Amino acid sequence: MPRLTIDGRTVEVEAGTNLIEAAAAAGVQIPHYCYHPRLSIVGQCRMCLVKIEGMPKLQTGCTTQVMKDGMVVLVDDDEVRAAQEGIMEFLLINHPLDCPICDQAGECGLQDYSFKHGQAFSRFEYAEKRTYSGKERIPLGSEVVLNMNRCIQCTRCVRFTEEISRTGELGLFQRGARTEIGVFPGKELSNELSTCVVDICPVGALTSTRFRFAERVWNLDKIPSLCSGCDVGCNITIEHRRGVVRRYKPRTNPAVNDHWMCDFGRSTFGRSAGSRLTVPTVIRDDGRRAAVSWKEALDAAIERLGRAEAEEIAILATGCVTTEEAFLLSRLAEALGTTNKSVLREVDRKREIPNPVGGVSGDEATPNRRGAELAGLHPGDQRLRADELVERDGASQCRVLVIADGDPGSRLHAPEVVERLRRSSSLIVIGWADSPLAAVADIVLPAASHVERDGTFVNSQYRLQRANKAFPSPTGVRSSLAIVGELLGSFKEDWSGLNEQAVFARLAEHVGAFSGLTFDTIPAEGIGLQMVAGGAPDSA
Repeated sequence: MPRLTIDGRTVEVEAGTNLIEAAAAAGVQIPHYCYHPRLSIVGQCRMCLVKIEGMPKLQTGCTTQVMKDGMVVLVDDDEVRAAQEGIMEFLLINHPLDCPICDQAGECGLQDYSFKHGQAFSRFEYAEKRTYSGKERIPLGSEVVLNMNRCIQCTRCVRFTEEISRTGELGLFQRGARTEIGVFPGKELSNELSTCVVDICPVGALTSTRFRFAERVWNLDKIPSLCSGCDVGCNITIEHRRGVVRRYKPRTNPAVNDHWMCDFGRSTFGRSAGSRLTVPTVIRDDGRRAAVSWKEALDAAIERLGRAEAEEIAILATGCVTTEEAFLLSRLAEALGTTNKSVLREVDRKREIPNPVGGVSGDEATPNRRGAELAGLHPGDQRLRADELVERDGASQCRVLVIADGDPGSRLHAPEVVERLRRSSSLIVIGWADSPLAAVADIVLPAASHVERDGTFVNSQYRLQRANKAFPSPTGVRSSLAIVGELLGSFKEDWSGLNEQAVFARLAEHVGAFSGLTFDTIPAEGIGLQMVAGGAPDSA
């Protein structure tokens, strides 16, 4: 691989790497606007000009490739700085001074570069700036709003719709100083990845209708985690303030969602803000529901499980449980002697996220159904499996039915399904949503939501990834891992009080697909589980 020197730093990169990426590998930032690693290179913003030894003029870093040893590049140079200041001066001639009211403030490339590479004055003294009258709040579709006065014509959004979403709704119109971005006549920006144009817009020209004026970005805490909308398992950043999630943003992972995320996944950020279960409840002998202590609720659940015959007990989980929670549920079934343990598979519309290795697709609303099955809730010779309980009259044969409930959008909450599940003699629900199912349960154990717990998920490609807790649960709420651990610990010693790391360690001992892995060493990009004949990981 060729070596080059950038500002005195030597780095080795693959042949064909452009200078922006090569400089990043050396720890040097080359400022840029139009360049994006997944879009075609157009070299039109001119912000990435650099000096290359042996070349008489400055060159654009995005269009210059490293092909042989010995290239010497200067970014920290007087001539380069003068060029950067000139480009910033041009970009700011007509740009509105509305940073205080702009949604992009705090994460704006124009703001950042004006401080780093701009100057404190302008040589252009126009009485009036160029404006696009009536084009300050133009809805391009249901998800994106355009303010043309802020646009710097980098064309990232246009190239995205042509090359990534392949829907081609956006284009450049007019010429010269009057050039503008817009949708073609009769179209709107309505593809499933449409909000990604907001992510890649380097200024405040494109803003999200969901996040518009919702919060200042510098007030948000940001935690890396996973989207729970489907089984693709997009890597995201949970952005929240004081325990309220404000938005999901895609987190780069070339092996899964790359730089992108679908609009549906983004829309799920508000699920945990719905009506919550905050205290354990039990239906008394007189038929009235009462709030009780955790000890009383757990004792009631343990007592009912202990009195039932093994074949009269069933454990049903949604695909929203973590792999660790599913493993404990499987062990609880084993301790009770029942084989009726399963996870619900919920088919949804197919969603596809492009990436450099062909993309990832998913068609389930159950983000961790595969991980739950690998952990022990797999289909087998069961009399009361998930489909028998949800679609037929299996619950009427249960003396105790335990449901580890998750998403309020689950079909477990459909009225006809709730009516079927209620036919169980005793219905125990572990969940966070104050759902129709929880409303009829004999015992309700309030659990942490997706954004309030740590754990692992296995996506549609059998890639193991970690989801991280963004903030603590409300007072009085426990994690599902702790709840199931308490139930299991009453029937089997040394299983209560375990954290995620300890449960995953035991999972790795018992399940071949996770062998040799530890919770704390799962890479940020996840890890593919070992595949065997038949295309599924070894779960023996």
